[in-house]
Amino acid sequence: MAGAAAEDLTALSIEELMEVEIVSAARLGQKSTETPASVSIIGAEDIRTFGWRTLAEALNGIRGLYVNNDRSYSYLGSRGFLHPNDYNSRVLIMIDGQRMNENIYDGGYISQEFLLDVDLVDRIEFVPGAGSTIYGANAFLGMINVVTKKGAAINGLQINGQAASFDTYQGRVSYGTQLQNGTDVLISASRFDSAGIENLYFPEYDSPATNNGIAHKLDGEKSERLFARLEHQGFTASAGMVRRVKQVPTAAYEGIFNDPTFSTIDRQFFGNLKYLANLSEDTRIQARGFYQGYDYSSDEAYDVDNSVVINRDAASGRWWGGELQLTTTALEDHRWLLGLEYQFDQRQHMFDYDIQPYLPYLDSHNSGHRLELFAQDDYRLTDQLIFSGGLRLDYHHMLNNLQLNPRLGLIWNPTDSATYKLLYSSTFRAPNVWERQYQLYPTAANPNNTEERIKSYQAVAEWRTAMGLKLTADLFYNHISRLLEQESIAGYGSTGPFVNADAHDIYGIELEAEKRWDNGRLFKISYTHNEFEASGHGDGEVHNAGTANDLFKLHYAEPLFADRAKIGIENVYIGPRTTPQGTVADGYYQLNISLTSDTLWRGVDLGFSLYNAFDSHYPMLGGTGPADIRSAILPGNGREFRFKLQLTF
Repeated sequence: MAGAAAEDLTALSIEELMEVEIVSAARLGQKSTETPASVSIIGAEDIRTFGWRTLAEALNGIRGLYVNNDRSYSYLGSRGFLHPNDYNSRVLIMIDGQRMNENIYDGGYISQEFLLDVDLVDRIEFVPGAGSTIYGANAFLGMINVVTKKGAAINGLQINGQAASFDTYQGRVSYGTQLQNGTDVLISASRFDSAGIENLYFPEYDSPATNNGIAHKLDGEKSERLFARLEHQGFTASAGMVRRVKQVPTAAYEGIFNDPTFSTIDRQFFGNLKYLANLSEDTRIQARGFYQGYDYSSDEAYDVDNSVVINRDAASGRWWGGELQLTTTALEDHRWLLGLEYQFDQRQHMFDYDIQPYLPYLDSHNSGHRLELFAQDDYRLTDQLIFSGGLRLDYHHMLNNLQLNPRLGLIWNPTDSATYKLLYSSTFRAPNVWERQYQLYPTAANPNNTEERIKSYQAVAEWRTAMGLKLTADLFYNHISRLLEQESIAGYGSTGPFVNADAHDIYGIELEAEKRWDNGRLFKISYTHNEFEASGHGDGEVHNAGTANDLFKLHYAEPLFADRAKIGIENVYIGPRTTPQGTVADGYYQLNISLTSDTLWRGVDLGFSLYNAFDSHYPMLGGTGPADIRSAILPGNGREFRFKLQLTF
């Protein structure tokens, strides 16, 4: 079932979905009813039906998650916690089980800077909470595993073209097939180009000296992607790269407003080779090796003594390593997982300088080793009751101590239609080199900060009715301590050194109802409520910036015209959020409507999407920003449309 084609996955009934093996939940390929986690799955058909253009938009459709965009990067909030400017370093992003967070900022990128075109995604698996017992650092608030399509799902040459609002164009060429000897091949290239919103108004800059607060033609974005995957007799080789250029219109970090210089360039690549083999009927081994890289640069203009000076901030990272994993059910009623991971951070280089005249400010070099040992045993106490116990030991070169973290779960399936889970896990997140070594006034290096810690508690109940309705209730509590925050500097806002602060407590409940019909109709509704408590007992002050107390999501899909088309309706509500500057961004609704068809002509797939149908300029959070609240709240996009045509030969 785990290898089912992408288009088949979301056509499954609720009962069949319960049998799908979840790759990310425990690395064991367990059924969702037996894994020690509360798992959400989005399939390729959902992505197509609701017109999601990026991983970020797809994640925004999952219960408990929400996305913020500061017109430079997209940030993911999970169960009420969103930390502006952390580059998603508290969420683990994976592609086919391979870690994608880079080694400078520990960033996990989810918009146009993500490595994959979403049309190549078979499914997205999200596991909330501290999953680091198995996966290590960054699975702090949750883990996301993006499973790629096989070449057989493409089954030929595929050409995709898209046109959208704001002079946005996108194209993709993919070829996929399964050869007669069983070898599966997929290769793809795509390009995205958008002029962005022509005029963006920022009231904080509303004066004649700053173009009356209007940033003109400064929202452009471009990206290019390559991806290839080859699978043959237990071996899987994959590689990919992305390069994204984004103009930044916000004049963050006290740059010159409405100056076209400010832009960021991100480039990331990876290559890995995996081998999976059965040593016996009940034991298998998996070995993986990888090499990855990340490069970043940003140019911004500043006014220095009435002269324009261009400053360049940049970073470059390279890392490689491997993994060995043994899974066995040789012992009766036990399912064991033993593993070893190694990563060498070969290069962690940050540098900053004025271009002309040349004046260096920062040149930081770092490297080091990461080593992780992990074990898990799923012990079937009875036919209905499973106890899951896991333990992980980590060495990280940014810390002077070893990290030992458990994960415990009790899973009860009293009937075929009911599952109950009690879950506990703890994990850590080491300071990245940016948080430890970045030094550019007013930000100062802090070699003495230490790891963040989280303890997660969950009680999950799932019911599946005879009519195919799935109901989920999830009570959760997260205790976060030693959270890394930037100290506030008078006149500059939260731009000082990173220090550990205590503590965050987040309590909440998630409720979801989902039903899928055989004809493709879908109804899903979810509600998440969080309560946040914070107290500053450490070196710095903890704040609730980014916290959303209420999330509501409704998704409905309906076949039309004798199944020749399908309409997908997405309604999302994100509650009010506090900015880092202490102001409040109002809550907002967003209604998206998509119409798709792949049956009008053979090999032709058409799609039309209307985003933000009510033209609400919903508020987004800015970055840390100066103390005078500039860029605290940013205007979101208004109404958008997209037309998509895909041909398969």
